[in-house]
Amino acid sequence: MIRLIKITIFIIVILSISVGEKKVLFADNSLEEIRGIVVNSTTGQPITETTITLYIEQLDKDSEVFYTTTNIAGAFVFESIEIKEDALYWLSIFYEGIGYTELFDVTSDNKNLVLQVYDTTTSDESISIYNSSILFSDVDHLNRELSIIEMVTLQNTDNLTYIQGSGPMDLLRFGLPEGATDLIIDTEIANADWVQIDKGFALLASVKPGKHELMYAYKIPYSGSSTSFVKNWRYGSNNLRIVIPENLFQVVTNITDDSELINLEGINYEVQEAKNIKRMERMEIFISELPEPTMFELIKERFVTAEYMYVAPISLGLFLLIGLSIFIWKNRNKAYKNRDMQLIDQMIDNLQKDFNQGKISEEKYIKMIKMLEDQKNEVLP
Repeated sequence: MIRLIKITIFIIVILSISVGEKKVLFADNSLEEIRGIVVNSTTGQPITETTITLYIEQLDKDSEVFYTTTNIAGAFVFESIEIKEDALYWLSIFYEGIGYTELFDVTSDNKNLVLQVYDTTTSDESISIYNSSILFSDVDHLNRELSIIEMVTLQNTDNLTYIQGSGPMDLLRFGLPEGATDLIIDTEIANADWVQIDKGFALLASVKPGKHELMYAYKIPYSGSSTSFVKNWRYGSNNLRIVIPENLFQVVTNITDDSELINLEGINYEVQEAKNIKRMERMEIFISELPEPTMFELIKERFVTAEYMYVAPISLGLFLLIGLSIFIWKNRNKAYKNRDMQLIDQMIDNLQKDFNQGKISEEKYIKMIKMLEDQKNEVLP
């Protein structure tokens, strides 16, 4: 009799472990069991005696929260869970201080549910960019600002979760053009945050293996009808696409192909592409044919934005304002001319080196040199 009891207990344990590898839903008046297993995918070992949290979220309702613990095989079960078609079901676990979440469909025919966690690393060698797009979305000619959106598919090709190190350089860093403002950042990476740093921003996030979407938007100032800036590809990029609405302005780089015209929802866009960009590769972006405000628009803008109490004095002194505006127009950016000249000369030298080394075609070399010379002439008095 004792032997029979032991055999029965053994069978129950085996069944609980084997069933623990799947999410099995048993219907009982809409109350069901949710089962699964937690595995360290770096080592292949189950995660035992760890708390699992189940969140059930519905629109305009408070979240429901349930807790359970994994057994010696890493298996877990939530009993008597109500299944709601209009609800989202999330599983969450913390492992080595890193939060992992999994959204799943309780009505799916796929009953396998494996929640994966990983060991960690502070090395960013496995972090790279799979796809990247740079969209020049708009130009504000009155304020002389370009609006740019960058969309990045970040990937971790290792079987370790990346975490930030303790040093200021041990961060996921992304560069921005000089003078960038109005930075907006969004990402699907859970619990991610960001901080603005010198020449860009750093993403404060743990990046588990796989692909993750990141988007950031910003504005950059310009003066005159052309401008340029440099982008260093810290993590490289397998694919790059630069998108500009047709006839907005002209963009040329030292690494992308010639533009191709495509139509998206009735709007024409000029698209340039590049592939296999290496880590730390330098990309120079030259923008020309930028729109500038007319003298009338400048005067009107100053007049409209003035406070009401100053309208009469400004009206009486309109002639003086016109003279002052002309003076400012002719002498804009005077303090930056030396710096701009040095930057343009440096870009010309870099283009000369790239052309001599066969990195760019003669046609593109001539086109970019002409653009830089035109920009240089604008800087000269």
